[in-house]
Amino acid sequence: MDYEVLIIGAGFAGSEAAYALAQKGVRVGLMTQSLDTVFLPFTAVARPFPPGSLLEQVGEDGLKGWELHRRAKYRLEAQPNIHLYQSSASRLLLEGSVVVGVETWEGPRKRAAKTVLALGSFLNPQLHIGSVTETAGRLSEVAYPELYQQLLELGFAFVPQQAEVPAQGGSPGYRVTYCTFAPEEWEPQTFRLRRLEGLYGLGLCVLGTGTYAQMSREGMRLATR
Repeated sequence: MDYEVLIIGAGFAGSEAAYALAQKGVRVGLMTQSLDTVFLPFTAVARPFPPGSLLEQVGEDGLKGWELHRRAKYRLEAQPNIHLYQSSASRLLLEGSVVVGVETWEGPRKRAAKTVLALGSFLNPQLHIGSVTETAGRLSEVAYPELYQQLLELGFAFVPQQAEVPAQGGSPGYRVTYCTFAPEEWEPQTFRLRRLEGLYGLGLCVLGTGTYAQMSREGMRLATR
């Protein structure tokens, strides 16, 4: 195995889970489609932050996206037991009904004892800016179309969601429609996605909505399971 735990998605939930697990000595792979968007918020963060969290260590009231991203990425890259890297998961790697990692768009397979999907708003997303619509989870960030299609083929059910981001810092406001796992697919106490062994869901893609602090708490909670 490449990792004990492989986390797909380096937003608030995925990054917090990776950071907390690594501090316990767990060998973690933290895969993101873009290293430029690790731990990057849509809007400024504000206290209270979860005690002991990565967000508490790098955040402060009113801190905006790029500075928070820079601080958090530095901590994640410096943390022993975390391999933070850029790649795009295209399909789950299966052995029967057990998930043993992922296939990537670039080619290499990554294997792990446990695979965590922390995909945020990137399952079947459509980004709407005025009259323009494109397939993206937020500005300049692509979706996971092949992975979503495989999950559908495996029988997973989803529910539609919607989020709006106001104009800020020279960027236009926009609306995103996306899918999250249906409630019956996920066990909140264990984080398991019930249809397959070795597969877990974390953060926005299972909760639907939540604040940055809530996503951080969920990542920390997963590390205790």
